[in-house]
Amino acid sequence: MNYKEAAKKLDEMRRSNEMIFRMAISHLMDVGIRHLDDENVESTCTEIMKQDDSHSFMTNEFQCEIVRNAAEIAKIEHTLVLAYIAKNVKYDVV
Repeated sequence: MNYKEAAKKLDEMRRSNEMIFRMAISHLMDVGIRHLDDENVESTCTEIMKQDDSHSFMTNEFQCEIVRNAAEIAKIEHTLVLAYIAKNVKYDVV
């Protein structure tokens, strides 16, 4: 995959839901690429779905969506993801 292809895929994910996209990037950076394989993602989502989310500001489904998006981003070569973030994703630092 080249940068143009990676940027297209990341743009699609970002347009689909900007908030989940940004949270997925944060999750990816926190957890690391090696921990986001399909088996770990489904295992994590199974555990998340067992939790009571009635007192949380995020539903279990929303949390799983973040994890799954992070896993999709992790499938793209990390240098391409970092280049995309540097060029296209603006973060305000307060």
